[in-house]
Amino acid sequence: MTARSSAKYYRLNTDFVPNWVGHVVLAGLMALMPALVAEKMLLSGYVVLLPISLGYVLRTIRPDGIFLTVLIFPFVYNFLLHMGFYNFSYSLVMFFFVVGYWLKHYEGFTRRDMLMLTVLSLVLYFCHIVSLLTAYMAIGLLTMWFMGCALAHQLRTRPFTLQALPAALRARVLVPLFALLPALVLVAIFLLQHGTARGPTPPGAHLWHRLYHLAPLISYDEREGLWSTVFVWLFIAVVGYLLVSKIAHRRGDRWDGLLLVAAGYSVVYFAAPDEMSGGGLINHRMSLYLFFALMLWCGAQPYHRMVKRGIQMVAVGIALALLGLRVPRYVELNEYLEEYLSGMHLLEPNTTLLPLPFSPRGYSPDGHILSSRVAPFMHASGHIAAQRGIVDLQNYEAFGNAFPVMFRPHLHPIVHIWNGMQFQSPAIDFLSYPQRTGGRVDYILIWRTGEDVQDGPVTKFYRQVEQSISQQLEEGYERIYISPQRGFLQLYRRKAWRD
Repeated sequence: MTARSSAKYYRLNTDFVPNWVGHVVLAGLMALMPALVAEKMLLSGYVVLLPISLGYVLRTIRPDGIFLTVLIFPFVYNFLLHMGFYNFSYSLVMFFFVVGYWLKHYEGFTRRDMLMLTVLSLVLYFCHIVSLLTAYMAIGLLTMWFMGCALAHQLRTRPFTLQALPAALRARVLVPLFALLPALVLVAIFLLQHGTARGPTPPGAHLWHRLYHLAPLISYDEREGLWSTVFVWLFIAVVGYLLVSKIAHRRGDRWDGLLLVAAGYSVVYFAAPDEMSGGGLINHRMSLYLFFALMLWCGAQPYHRMVKRGIQMVAVGIALALLGLRVPRYVELNEYLEEYLSGMHLLEPNTTLLPLPFSPRGYSPDGHILSSRVAPFMHASGHIAAQRGIVDLQNYEAFGNAFPVMFRPHLHPIVHIWNGMQFQSPAIDFLSYPQRTGGRVDYILIWRTGEDVQDGPVTKFYRQVEQSISQQLEEGYERIYISPQRGFLQLYRRKAWRD
């Protein structure tokens, strides 16, 4: 869609919101290559950079601890990535770079170092605010721990004096704080603009279950939970082995502050709501950082050569097992996505599309579910919008105010088509949308109708309004396409749509 046409439905979000980095990078790539290739490039960058960023921190902490980079492999293809949270995925990369850069220059920041830390933290903010706050939490806790360790060492080796304290506070607290301050100001502005409204905190038993099975590693197949649980036990075994060794040898060092960071993340994980300030899945995100902190602490410890090899073999084995479960599902889902996209050549540019995915997670003709947790068909229409130049009236990022673009209020689909998406009193009215708003619903995409489909609250919503949808389609639309593969996709075009 041309900029002028899309501007009718979208407006730029002028608030200082995060979530800009992925959009800017993807837009730049799409200026050079087709949309699908650009998306693959964006994802490839994340897959390559995440291990590199962890290796950067591990090398800073202890050069021979870099072998633990293999522990990141099972985390690469996580639930949040599969859900399409690309900004958050890149924030994992930036989290390691920010923490690693601060650790590398902790003993003394030059002006250049301060500037670089400021830039890195700002990039992290514009990736995702949760990752920024967890990075700042790690830096704050480690600063206190390191200062405490230095003070304890001074008390053991020479008489206590306050003369050196102001210089130490200035170099190790005030200077890095000044570098981190701009991003912190943006956080404050964001919270003032978006508020701190929060949802309920999930029950403790539910959170323990998620943590024990490392739920962010489970995406398409419940069998992934077996391997994610094995991965948790690998962490338990390694941490237990190291703690026993430390206690037996009475060996402690300043890097034990990373256990304090892990403990802090644990408290936040169990105390935080799952939704706040318009963002969701907070507990899922926080569980990742708990394991990241443990990785860094493990990377600061010495290992016997055989233990190193054992950790590497188990971690790589788990990553391959998870990949082995997912690749067949990727192949299967790609076939269904091809069907989903098979009719997009019929959609004229500079038009609007309303997708109605009756089965966002997907079911095969014989009734088996294609994805246990991820909803690959919920927003697959975004591929159509990007490739055909149309407005996707189910663009969830534009529904709220946490992303670079927003729907204009007088045309907002949630308000004027879905009646606020109220599951308790469902209603949908796209036929009168033009008369009420001055907008258009040129095409309707129906995905996977059928009485055998039961796929959560979204499917239940569409089932409740299915009769209304059918009546509106019969009155104002004509079917122009049904997919030949399985008949799961139906496309409807507005009658007299060229008006």
